[in-house]
Amino acid sequence: MPDNHEQTDKVIIGKALVFDCSTKQLLNKQQIIKLNRAEREVLYTLIANAPRMVTKAELLKAGWVRKEVTPTSLFQTIRNLRIKLKEEEKGQIIELVPKLGYKINIMQPRKPAPSDERPHKTINKSRRAPKIALCFALTLFAGLSILLYSHLQRDQFYHRTITDDENNTVVLLSKLESDLIPLHGYSNQYITPKTIHDKLFFISKSDEYYSIAFCNKTKQNYCDPDSARAVTFKHFDIDTFWPLLTEESMTIGAMSVYENTTNMQASAKSYNLYLENGNIYPNLSQYFVRKKGKDTWKFTGISFRMNKDKSEFVAISFKGGQFSLIESNISPFIATSKITPGYFYWINSQEELKTMGVKLPGEVKNYENSLYTKAVGYDTYMLYRQKGLFLWYSPDVGFYWYAQQGETDSNFDEYFQFAKCNGDLQLNPDPECD
Repeated sequence: MPDNHEQTDKVIIGKALVFDCSTKQLLNKQQIIKLNRAEREVLYTLIANAPRMVTKAELLKAGWVRKEVTPTSLFQTIRNLRIKLKEEEKGQIIELVPKLGYKINIMQPRKPAPSDERPHKTINKSRRAPKIALCFALTLFAGLSILLYSHLQRDQFYHRTITDDENNTVVLLSKLESDLIPLHGYSNQYITPKTIHDKLFFISKSDEYYSIAFCNKTKQNYCDPDSARAVTFKHFDIDTFWPLLTEESMTIGAMSVYENTTNMQASAKSYNLYLENGNIYPNLSQYFVRKKGKDTWKFTGISFRMNKDKSEFVAISFKGGQFSLIESNISPFIATSKITPGYFYWINSQEELKTMGVKLPGEVKNYENSLYTKAVGYDTYMLYRQKGLFLWYSPDVGFYWYAQQGETDSNFDEYFQFAKCNGDLQLNPDPECD
């Protein structure tokens, strides 16, 4: 490569590597290091946005345009880049931001060589200025485009509601419209042929997880709270989940399981299942909710996890903070809950939990816990409601049910003021609405 190549278009990576943003080439002492298309575009996107973190969804979009791939493809591409960038230890150059994305550590563009400062080079420098400005503009445009795409992705969901001959209603939910087709295929393949009837299903797909919430329908087509369950699992566990649909996951006691095993009178409770490496683990929580102001509440939650004998639930952690409700402008959600974490504590050590036969929370639950330890605010969305029972959705941790418990109506009245007569799903519309 000629020595007079535009070095101001380049950034230094590691000790001896250079990336040329104008040609998207990775160089080692002027020798080109071969990158495939995905590696090249992922690396370019990381550099164009440095030092900002780039989400996994953004990197998938950049590396595989108009092609749907699983996150595994991104993980493999990052792994290949680490090797080609000669990382001495993992995260030295490409740093993982757990559950969110990646960012890259680079040096500022290389300064012109001393020889370029000589007077006879001044004209060349001025001629290069438009090229340098163009490269900068393209890089900035790429960053803004990715930010805009990310914003649109966060603020847009697609949904479809289907009812079959057995009175099973299935609601499909996804950020990508193209994902609705395979989700519908799962419904036809796994739900319709089974002896399942009078059930309500919610099936979603996010960047890393599938989440499925379901319950038995009552005669009035409402959801029976005692049968409500929600299961979240990695993409690779999809084939493991469906065989369990009418077996273990349908027979595990749901939210009523610990009504008589604790003496605490909480405001609400939630019950979730996590499928981890082929095994289902129940997670229970009780919440104590206190009204703070209009549409704002303080809360404390205690989480339980079942021991290995499935004979009792052990309290493992508690957390707290506050949340506020606002009307959602994102279809098909009814309201948005803006959660501000305040604190998180483990009740027992990992060694104590192992002694009690309690399996430690897996990846999904640990991610949710980390939001509290880092006090990171986040949003969840109300997708379904009926008196005493609400279904919430988080793009990061999937579905979870939230059931009213005890005489605490005053804490929940305002949950029904949002989108009273114009909910998109209209699964059980208010009789007062036309």
